Amino acid sequence: MNYGYFDDKNKEYVITRPDTPSPWMNYLGNGKFSGMISNNAGGLVFDSDPGSHRITKYNHSGVPMDRPGHYLYLRDMESGEYWSASWQPVMRDMQEYECRHGMGYTTIKGKYADISSRVTYFIPDGKNYEVWKAAVRNDSDRPRTLRTFSYMEFSFYDAMTDMLQEWSRYFSDCYWKDGSIIYDPSNELSDYERQYTFMTSSLPAVGYECQRRAFLGDYRDESNPIGVERGSLTSTDVNADYVCGSICCEITLGPGEEKEFIYAIGDAPSVGAVSALANEATDLATAERDLAAVRAKWDRILARQQVSTPCPEMNTMLNVWHPYECRMTFNWSRFISYYERGVTRGFGFRDSMQDVLGAMYACPEECKERIKLLLGIQLSAGDARCVYFPSTGRAEGGGRSDDHLWSIFSVCTYIRETGDSAFLDEMVPFEDGGEATVREHLMRGLRFTREHVGDHGIPLFLGTDWNDSLSWISRKKRKAESTFVFFQAAHAAYELGLLFDALGETENKAWADEYYAWCRSVFAQLWDGGWFLRAFDDDGFKVGTDEDRENKIFLNPQSWAVLSRLPSQEQGEKAFDNVMKYLMCEFGICSHGPATSYRDFSKRAYFGLKSGVKENGGVFFHANTWAVIAETLLRRGDEAFEIYHASLPPVRNDKADQCLIEPYVYASAMLGKTHERFGAGSNSWLTGTASWMYLAATQYILGIRPDYNGVVVDPCTPSDWNGFDVRREVRGTMLEIHVGKAPNKDARVSRLVVDGQYIDGNVIPYSALAGKASVKVEAQY
Repeated sequence: MNYGYFDDKNKEYVITRPDTPSPWMNYLGNGKFSGMISNNAGGLVFDSDPGSHRITKYNHSGVPMDRPGHYLYLRDMESGEYWSASWQPVMRDMQEYECRHGMGYTTIKGKYADISSRVTYFIPDGKNYEVWKAAVRNDSDRPRTLRTFSYMEFSFYDAMTDMLQEWSRYFSDCYWKDGSIIYDPSNELSDYERQYTFMTSSLPAVGYECQRRAFLGDYRDESNPIGVERGSLTSTDVNADYVCGSICCEITLGPGEEKEFIYAIGDAPSVGAVSALANEATDLATAERDLAAVRAKWDRILARQQVSTPCPEMNTMLNVWHPYECRMTFNWSRFISYYERGVTRGFGFRDSMQDVLGAMYACPEECKERIKLLLGIQLSAGDARCVYFPSTGRAEGGGRSDDHLWSIFSVCTYIRETGDSAFLDEMVPFEDGGEATVREHLMRGLRFTREHVGDHGIPLFLGTDWNDSLSWISRKKRKAESTFVFFQAAHAAYELGLLFDALGETENKAWADEYYAWCRSVFAQLWDGGWFLRAFDDDGFKVGTDEDRENKIFLNPQSWAVLSRLPSQEQGEKAFDNVMKYLMCEFGICSHGPATSYRDFSKRAYFGLKSGVKENGGVFFHANTWAVIAETLLRRGDEAFEIYHASLPPVRNDKADQCLIEPYVYASAMLGKTHERFGAGSNSWLTGTASWMYLAATQYILGIRPDYNGVVVDPCTPSDWNGFDVRREVRGTMLEIHVGKAPNKDARVSRLVVDGQYIDGNVIPYSALAGKASVKVEAQY
């Protein structure tokens, strides 16, 4: 079933039915004061860190789902009827409903009892408040008097404390002061710096409520709050209880008349600072300017890369939603979403090191700082802590075999994008003491991997590699070996070799070449005849071999083998022929197969998940991204695009009841073809799929990628394409590139016409861009 459509002109996804099969979310804010909001206004608000500076509550797995939220209630004072402007939570049979998720804002329109409403939610850049810019219109032929009620449930700022114990309610006050409700929590229960939450309105208040029980009533919920049903609030301050922010205002409308007003929620460093912030947040003219600024900012960001291809779904994603998702993933890693509660994940080393890849073209300096921050939790031995918490600077975990290698790809991508090779010489501390250059951090990571190998000379699995669900193969003896990490290390050494060669660092290039030669020397044993092995388990048995009845072939070692450039063309093609034969399905490639639904080490069954769930035979989209890149390296453009197109979110717009999740962003995974709910998605928005698939599409299928000496134009597109166009800003110059139809599937770009000048090969040298605002490029085969 279809629940909405794409409005590419306005850069919005328009939801036309409120009863989506799961909450379809949007993110507000820019990585500091932020929030998330659903198509029914469910969601929460937080300041910079959702664990240590939570502002409002959200029940991630509650029933009814998607509550509480950013709610605006309307009540007709003549009839006593009331409803919510966002359908939920009251869920009246609306005359009209529409939600428009845009870039940094969400607008929800509704109509009930001949009263039309429109609420735009957004967070102005650099401000510590969320604005609800509302308008209500009387579509009837008689005057109407309405009362409006805001509602958000305040959270104690330490979210874990709020979730696990009720004590926090005893250490707080909530009261009315100078036209705002102020939530004033004590700092006795947490070491985090507290903030003061406020709810305010541009309209004169006729009442307010601070106590949740007084607003909702006993044995009621957000769908039938007693305060709205009664039409008045008690205007009572509260101490030592569960708290909320509800302000009641009254408006009178003549026939056809519309009035605009604002509610806002924010936080301040002191009670005295609230009044000025509240006045600013509720000024309509300021709100108009701030909303326009949010839109203009995203127009500028998206303009840095635009494409026109024969595939409309690809255009929609690459021009609007994909870079937007990349930025939200950069902002929040896997920290806070509809699926993640914002208290335990922080910035994962492996996650955030990959997330910078998709944001690099848009904000390279921010990506550089994120890389440095994460390198700061690398250990002096070369491995790394697993997670960093931004509010405290605390790092936790460690013992993974893959974490420390991801930084090589991030740093190389940054230098390719910017030319800032001096970054390699910047000093960055180690988490356990001492410091070293960025270059040394990268090399220590590779050394650590080589120093920790098993009986086959393959890197040890250690606590886990990228596939955490496979960690059981290493829990008994810690002797399991990971071919994924082996190929990852080989690819990393290959990348460092290219970097050192471009910079003329002869000794370091020789070191990288020797490392790569070591990889080649132990590589042959990993070929199973039709594909590459996934691992050796604690007892030395092969994992992912045709000799076994189940769990025979895994996707990741095939992809990363090709990325490493170690296999022959014949091996790569054979491996991917089998991937397409055994693992490909309607929505992409399953992680491996045949997947088991039991754990029995003697039968090489190591997964505790049911067959088809996540990394156990599910469609794990993050892994699909590397398959797309691998197919382009094999010059199999049709197969690369088949995988890419199957995973495109807009392709499933008409399959929402099966897929459940938003059709405008990537998800982490879907249930695989062996599961009875095949196609059901989960963990949308914050996923490594975003960054890697953006690179796969723009830099490998379309083939436009910055390199150390110039911009490479090396597309690998479907054989039936007639060409495409790309606008891509690189180092301050806008490239306008036209690529025509390839004469055959093996054809490579052999000549470029840059502003009328012919250049042999497929690289635009940076000297051809120097001092130019834009250049026109035609690629010729």
